[in-house]
Amino acid sequence: MRTLLSMCIIALPGVVSAQANGETTGSVRTTRSGVYTADQATKGREIYSLSCVSCHAAVTHTGPAFAAKWHGQRLSELYQYIVEFMPKADPGSLSPEEYTLVLAYLLRMNGMPAGAQALPVDTTALGRIRIDLKATRDTTLR
Repeated sequence: MRTLLSMCIIALPGVVSAQANGETTGSVRTTRSGVYTADQATKGREIYSLSCVSCHAAVTHTGPAFAAKWHGQRLSELYQYIVEFMPKADPGSLSPEEYTLVLAYLLRMNGMPAGAQALPVDTTALGRIRIDLKATRDTTLR
């Protein structure tokens, strides 16, 4: 039986309670915690140049409109979206690893820091990463 105190959730701006989402404390990270490697983003840029840029300018994946759609969402949702709908001419045609590399590049384009650990291909692991785009971005890293 839960105590009244454990059932109360105090919400601070920008803070999501892991317990409120049915997750254990510490299981959710944000894209600001270095969830991809610089090497992944570099390789993702190459794939983006070959498969994406013909239909999308980089500006369509950054800025207020992109943040409005994806901020606060799980990284697995963005991954699933690009797998299902991209590239526009041949959706689903890239390998899971290639989609992950493109995802790493999208994070870099949005000013998310690289880290030491590679972004996983596993959608369950991607589901434990929340997209955090609200802080000031430096989009010069393209």
